[in-house]
Amino acid sequence: MTPRWRLAGPATIFRAMTTILRIRFPALGTLVGVALVLGVVAPAGAAPLHHDIDLTLDPAAGRIEAVDRLTLPAGTQSLRLDPALTLEEARAGDKPVPVDRRGDRLRLVVPEGGGPVTIRYGGRLPGFTAGTGLALDGEGAFLPGLGGWLPDPASASEEPPTWRLSVRVPAPYVAVATGRLVEEGRDAAGYRAVFEESRSVEEPSVFAGPWTVEERMAGNLRLRLYRHSDQAGLADGYLGLSEQAIAAGSARIGAYPFDGFSVVSVPPPVGLGFPGLTAIGRAVLPLPFIRSQSLTHEIMHNWWGNGVRVGEGGNWAEGLTTYMADYAAARELGADAARAMRLDWLRDYAALPAERDRPLTEFLSKTHDASQIVGYGKAAMLFHMLEAEIGHDVFDAGIRKFWSGFAFRNAGWSDLRQSFEAASGRDLSGLFSQWVGRRGAPMLTLVDARAVGDGVQLTLRQEADAPYALTLPVRLETAAGVEEHSVQFDSRQATLRIPSKAEVRAVAVDPDFDLFRRLAPGEAPPILRDVTLRPGAERVIAVDGPMDGEAAEAAGTLAGRLIDASGRESGGRESGGGAAPLLLVGTDAAVARTLEARRLPPVPAELAGRGSARVWVSRAADGRTALVVSGADAEALKALLRPLPHYGRQSWLVFEGAKATDRGVWAVGDSPLRRVVGK
Repeated sequence: MTPRWRLAGPATIFRAMTTILRIRFPALGTLVGVALVLGVVAPAGAAPLHHDIDLTLDPAAGRIEAVDRLTLPAGTQSLRLDPALTLEEARAGDKPVPVDRRGDRLRLVVPEGGGPVTIRYGGRLPGFTAGTGLALDGEGAFLPGLGGWLPDPASASEEPPTWRLSVRVPAPYVAVATGRLVEEGRDAAGYRAVFEESRSVEEPSVFAGPWTVEERMAGNLRLRLYRHSDQAGLADGYLGLSEQAIAAGSARIGAYPFDGFSVVSVPPPVGLGFPGLTAIGRAVLPLPFIRSQSLTHEIMHNWWGNGVRVGEGGNWAEGLTTYMADYAAARELGADAARAMRLDWLRDYAALPAERDRPLTEFLSKTHDASQIVGYGKAAMLFHMLEAEIGHDVFDAGIRKFWSGFAFRNAGWSDLRQSFEAASGRDLSGLFSQWVGRRGAPMLTLVDARAVGDGVQLTLRQEADAPYALTLPVRLETAAGVEEHSVQFDSRQATLRIPSKAEVRAVAVDPDFDLFRRLAPGEAPPILRDVTLRPGAERVIAVDGPMDGEAAEAAGTLAGRLIDASGRESGGRESGGGAAPLLLVGTDAAVARTLEARRLPPVPAELAGRGSARVWVSRAADGRTALVVSGADAEALKALLRPLPHYGRQSWLVFEGAKATDRGVWAVGDSPLRRVVGK
């Protein structure tokens, strides 16, 4: 299970007209058998560990009771179990098994030929307000597989187990788990269901809530929405788009690897992906962009990350999922939307301080905005450049080869490269080594452009620690129309000649942002991330007076929330020697006085007097960037704590309470990579 949370603009929502069925559960004496047909080959080897679990949850009491029959290799074994849970019994057959427990570690010796080891345990777990990861209270249950509720090997090198899980909850709760739904039913005591996973995928994750369950069958696929009572009307959108996304992924990659997909409404404000399931915060589940973008991303992860597991050498799955889900959705909207997403990735990278850059081999998961810029954006751009290099059909052939060769196995960047090499018949080691193994990116300069004879002559320079081998898109604007060309550029500076069919009037290098590069000065407007990604940003709190402690506290908390790593609260210079960017947060009158005292421009005319709070970024002539957050009062600043950190790609915003009523990116002038070359 990996947290995967993104905020993005809305996209088209596809609504199927298939009837939604509300589930009616029979008595437990006639449990429902659930059919399954999969088109995926089982993993090559059996997992060494198997769980057979009977789980009883009492959310109102916060109690869990479990019996786990583990099939373990003989010898000394070390297992992990949350310290809040009491070990009541451990035995092999009829014989007790001594257990040495220290904190969350259980050490035991499994006898030869002793059969499964039965571990009985239980206890109270914290509620959702504790924020500990595991949660069990009156709102339901939230038990991720590696959260500690299930005894699992202490060694991270173990293959994921196979398992069978029977879970029972009292009325009015319903439970759902990852894995295949085998049977389910209700009686006077509550709800019971059985789930299983016979392949090496992931430990079971279990959820419970007072839900209404809505279902759609798409052939053999069981699609479900587990929703709260205040979320009526969401099933058509969620289940229709799930069906469409699974069909599209299956056609492009290979058979969907699970028997269905469930969307589960949970109390905490999260967006989490699990095999065959996504858990989404109750408050955000109704938001259109969650359905149109986050949902398709989580479904794609069932191939990449849950189907093919991430091995050593860096996490490739987030970038490939971003490319094949988020970017594919943008591309369906048209060339302008796809170009805008690529530009977003490059703007993000332009805001990333060089000292926070990392090669893709070092990206493991999103821990902050800086890691996301590399692990999601740069990796997705790599796949875009690769597809442009080898062609769409060959790219998809490589994807299918990768899937068929590594389903339910660990794989790394080298396995991806070899799959694409096999599909294309080309050596791609140079392309992968420079974009995966190196940190950084080139910055391009168009030194000169002039019309010569039947074409144009360009002088190009790239700034990087060592030259990249680039396939560079070049657009010629001619008397007869536009011509698209590509040139090879693999030195620090080169003069290249490009023939044209008509008189050249202007030339543009990489005009559609198809190449991963550091944007040239003038290509990237200032955005919030230019400041929030800088740990050394100077923080200034401006409130109306020493008595306004509530506003000062709100401003300080917001400033801390905005900076992506620990910064300081006084002025200074960054490690590179330049002036540190400024983060100014406060109430309107005090902010205006501080801007005037520092000889910084006032609130832009487009924002003045609008909303309860205004946010903008400016860049001074000396290159120093300032991010200003100006609120009417303490309440206006408090309202920004949750939403504002998610708007790092914007140059300005207007808020009314917690809602962004307007936002945008400052316009930039002509690109320095475009040049008029004459008549």
